[in-house]
Amino acid sequence: MSTRKCFLMFQSNPIIVAVRNPKDIYDAVASDSQIIFLLSGNIYNLKKMVDYVNHAGKYAFVHLDLLKGYAQDNYFIKYLKEEIHPAGIISTRNSLVTRAKQEGLMTVQRLFLLDSSAMDVSISSAKKIKPDAVEILPGLVPKIIQNVKKELSIPIITGGFIETEDEVRSCIDAGAISASTSYKPLWNSLASIKEGLNFPQEVTEKN
Repeated sequence: MSTRKCFLMFQSNPIIVAVRNPKDIYDAVASDSQIIFLLSGNIYNLKKMVDYVNHAGKYAFVHLDLLKGYAQDNYFIKYLKEEIHPAGIISTRNSLVTRAKQEGLMTVQRLFLLDSSAMDVSISSAKKIKPDAVEILPGLVPKIIQNVKKELSIPIITGGFIETEDEVRSCIDAGAISASTSYKPLWNSLASIKEGLNFPQEVTEKN
């Protein structure tokens, strides 16, 4: 899927539901958001969760770094695409993001921006790999969002400790397109958050 199509998908979902506990998958699917980040899973329950999301007509993104019971290599990415059928993946690992792109999965590269050095390395990596989107943590610092947006012409998702509608709006006003949250009271706030939002301009891919 092209970055433009991903942009439109994320833009229409300023709240992304992040599921840390598999038991929350039912509330996640029942929520307003069409995008669900699966931040847990193992060899026994991953396919069941992804199937449940897919059957509801929603988009499941699997966080590869947090899975248990799978060997995370090229064969696993191929198996994930052909047998489990998520819409996309999330990972901090360059090799996994690259391989998932090759398999035609949507890709979200998670970046931990703990200091200026980490930011430089992360931005350099994202420019090289060109994922469909990046998720930056911590996500509640407008200056960090603005700095990343200056460097990357791909959608920015923010995550980490986002618990209020005002925090979501602040992230989007700073240049993010969506905010991921595991805070369940926000999962059905999509309509109210969309009201009055100043969405960033559509991004274009850099060569």
